[in-house]
Amino acid sequence: MEALPAVPIEQLAFDLRRLDRQRRSGPLRSSEACMAALLAAYDARLRLACRCLGVPEHLQPLTGVDREIERLRLEARLEAAGLALRD
Repeated sequence: MEALPAVPIEQLAFDLRRLDRQRRSGPLRSSEACMAALLAAYDARLRLACRCLGVPEHLQPLTGVDREIERLRLEARLEAAGLALRD
C-alpha cells in the first residue's frame, strides 16, 4: 500500500462506487476469477480511502465472512466520515 501513488479522495470515491456496482450486479459475477479480482480491487481502494480519512482497517489478514464483515464496517465508517459510496 505504501508504494502506491497518492490518489485524490474524489477518485477513490468514484472507483469505489463503480467497483461496488460491478460486484453487486455486473456480468463479472459469473466468473470466480473475475469476482476475486474485482473484490481485490475494491478492497485495495477501501484500504486507500481508509488511509486518506484516518479510518483504521484490518482487511488484509481476514478471509471469508470475516473479510465481508470488515468491508461492511469500513463502508459504514467511510460513509460516516462523509465519503459517498453509493450512487
